[in-house]
Amino acid sequence: MTALPATGDGRTAADAARAAAAAAGEVALPRFKRLTRGDPVEKIAKGRGNYVTETDLACEAAALSVLRAAFPDHQFLSEETSAEVDGWDSGWVWVLDPIDGTNNFARGIPTFVVNIALCHDGEPVLGLTYQPVTGDEFLAMAGGGLYVNGERTHVSPVAALRDSLMGIGLGYEYDRAKLLLGLLTDLWPGVQMIQNIGSAALGLAYAASGRFDVYAHSFLYPWDMAAGIVQVREAGGVALARDGTDATIYSEGIIAGAPGPARELLELTRDRRWR
Repeated sequence: MTALPATGDGRTAADAARAAAAAAGEVALPRFKRLTRGDPVEKIAKGRGNYVTETDLACEAAALSVLRAAFPDHQFLSEETSAEVDGWDSGWVWVLDPIDGTNNFARGIPTFVVNIALCHDGEPVLGLTYQPVTGDEFLAMAGGGLYVNGERTHVSPVAALRDSLMGIGLGYEYDRAKLLLGLLTDLWPGVQMIQNIGSAALGLAYAASGRFDVYAHSFLYPWDMAAGIVQVREAGGVALARDGTDATIYSEGIIAGAPGPARELLELTRDRRWR
């Protein structure tokens, strides 16, 4: 297993990730509080239902400033600047979503996170998901387990899909989302509850920490799921691509969470087209 890098002054990669997430949170939280009082937010549409705000960009700049100062020789792949990165699937690469759940943020809904992962040769080896409003921190490192707010945490002990609270994400690929909704109609009531919280990063963190028993999403990008893949695996769960292989940062659809419900959902949907 590749050892995680340290900064020039001896801080760990986890220290740097925490500092970057805190910097982004310090930008996002006061702006979010102003939103809840009715202040307007400027949204720039990237596609139907898919927006970037000034706060996304400011959070990205704050987090990247911390990470670049700590690891100037690393590559950086962030949602809002992904087109500027070349060769991000080799060597050390930080993968960042400055606000995952932008639509929630812009509407004054507190379900948004800062999502940071460190990858080596395309494999996620550190994942940090930080929710500024609640202060919840989900941190995993390869070989080191998952810690939520400093406490070692595992996936749900639920063994069967019928007993599961299932999280889903629909994303912005509307044809795929429609197929997933059709699948869920056929599945219901084969699970206890289905929730879409509007943040794939938080959904995967919830699946890793047992708040969800299983999570499924039809279409994701590396910055959505790199952190979640290592979190789920370090918590004793599975993160699977739609063909049943281990999910990677290049996968699109994903099923993740406790091994029993995740594998059962995969088998039930293997022959169903939702991607």
